[in-house]
Order: sequence, then C-alpha cells, then structure tokens
Amino acid sequence: MEKLRALSRYLVERFMVPPEQFDSWAEQVTLPLYWKPTTEGLHMGDMCYRAVIVIERFADNPARLLALVGSWLEVNDPAREDQNLAAPTFEIDQLDADLADIELQLDFIEPQHLAESADGEIEAFGKRWAFVPFDLWVAERGTVVHDHADA
Repeated sequence: MEKLRALSRYLVERFMVPPEQFDSWAEQVTLPLYWKPTTEGLHMGDMCYRAVIVIERFADNPARLLALVGSWLEVNDPAREDQNLAAPTFEIDQLDADLADIELQLDFIEPQHLAESADGEIEAFGKRWAFVPFDLWVAERGTVVHDHADA
C-alpha cells in the first residue's frame, strides 16, 4: 500500500491540518494472483484496494486540496486511466462556515513481485522467493532498425 502511504505523507507535509487531524487506511483489499515470470522474477499479482483519507476540521481552501490530490495522482499514478480506476470521491461534512470534515476515497492498483532467493520465505513452483519492491521502467523513445539483405 505504498501509494496510500506516499499520498498520505504528501498531504500531511502540506500542513493543511495538524497530523492528529489526519488519518488514512486501506479497505476492500484484493489480490488476484497471476504468477507470471518476468525478467526480474515473478509477477505474483496486482493488489487492488480502496484508500480512505480523512481530514478533520479542515479550514483550508477545498480547491487547494483537490489540486494537490490531482497533481499527486498525475505524477505518481499516471496509469489510472489505463487501469479504468474511478475518479477520487470527496465527501464533505460541513461543521460550520469555516470548518469541514473531509473523507477522500480512491482506488489503487499496485503490482506485487517476488524475486528468487535461497533464503526467501515464500515457496512457490518448487523454488523459494522473497517479496521485493518493483519499479516499472517504460521506454519513452525508441528506434526500430530493420536490416535485411536482398537474397
């Protein structure tokens, strides 16, 4: 649940409310298993979950919060559209003219990868594996070279 941790840390660092007025957690967690071999090991599956972020007694500009969440998603979760994830939802409970409790809900998908390891704690397919973080590198440019000789 790295994306939830990172987004929570990002919002807390923006000093919208004191940390004791901020809470976040994951719910509705599923992990469809794929067990696909990759160049780095094994793509075990994709963890899907609903992230919930609650901000109590929020007195800042709501547009700022929306912009911060949107910009974080653009930079840190650019595959959302390809994954058909719904737009984040904001529930606002207005406490008075200046304060509101806000609940933000959004879905995340995070790939889960294993690397073969002699002392790994996970056993599958007759091998031992260790859970490892995974960074997906996507080529932004490339060149195709086609060299053939006429026979």
